[in-house]
Amino acid sequence: MELHILSHRLHLMSILKENIDLFTHHLIKLALLQANKSCKFFSFTETTMGYTLIVDEDGIKELPQKEELQKQGSRWVVLSASSGPSEISGLTEITKSVIIPLANNNLSIMSLSTYQTDYILVKEENLHHVVRCLCPHFRVFHDVNGEMVPYKVDTLIEDQADPPIIERLPDGVCRSIVHPLASPQNRFLITSLQIDLLPQVISTLLQIMFYSSSFLPNPQDGHERFFSISIIEDKISLVLDTDALALFPSGILGTGTEEECWKMVKIGAGPLGFEESGIVAQISEPLAEADIHMYYISTFLHDHTLIPEVDIDRALSLLQSRQCIQ
Repeated sequence: MELHILSHRLHLMSILKENIDLFTHHLIKLALLQANKSCKFFSFTETTMGYTLIVDEDGIKELPQKEELQKQGSRWVVLSASSGPSEISGLTEITKSVIIPLANNNLSIMSLSTYQTDYILVKEENLHHVVRCLCPHFRVFHDVNGEMVPYKVDTLIEDQADPPIIERLPDGVCRSIVHPLASPQNRFLITSLQIDLLPQVISTLLQIMFYSSSFLPNPQDGHERFFSISIIEDKISLVLDTDALALFPSGILGTGTEEECWKMVKIGAGPLGFEESGIVAQISEPLAEADIHMYYISTFLHDHTLIPEVDIDRALSLLQSRQCIQ
């Protein structure tokens, strides 16, 4: 198995709904105007509570440094893990090899699943602890001038104390879910778009990104406002409400029908913060054990997992059985 440490150094930010007009022009440039764009990692997610942005060093230079742009203080490193060919979708494949070991070692993470792959984000200051935790299970590589080369684990800083290891759960004991869960009525599509087709859907994406209230149900009616677009190394991934499908030209999306719809489980009633470890593991571990496919998207305030519609009842029953809300 291989663990890749990508070259991106990311910044995590939040914008309230009432402040989005201050940043619309800059976000359009980052997301939709690809000519001469230097930002190679861009993620934009709308939720009912606001907008989450994840961009690299070049991306943050394009944004006005206003107080309305709330920033999380760390830089984040991007990890991509591969355990070889697999038919398992999303985060399920790497839960046992990556998510659980990091949780057991008290290392907080964020997760960003895309149509193409799953990314694990760790704080830069924790990188050597993360590698030390995972190197017994992976061949570790890092990006040097665009080429993946072996990472010298012995170069890790030795005088920094490791985070305290959480006592591993005895066999047969389940990891408790400590945050509230909610499953809105929406149905979602996880899909892709070829980068050369982007100009054909700019007006559609503008409507979805900034004017979703014009065509989506009111969140107070049991729906959750959620849309995510990630453009990473010219690969576009979309998570969108099936009610938005009609806005796109027929056949332009990678999967443009409702043949495989997904339902959401939202994790957390209030802001989850960035220090607590194990949140992703609490959700992904039982689903992986049950062979339920999942995608997982962390945002500034909450986490969200997407589960095939056919499995949602089974998944909710399983997750609710492990809830132990403090």
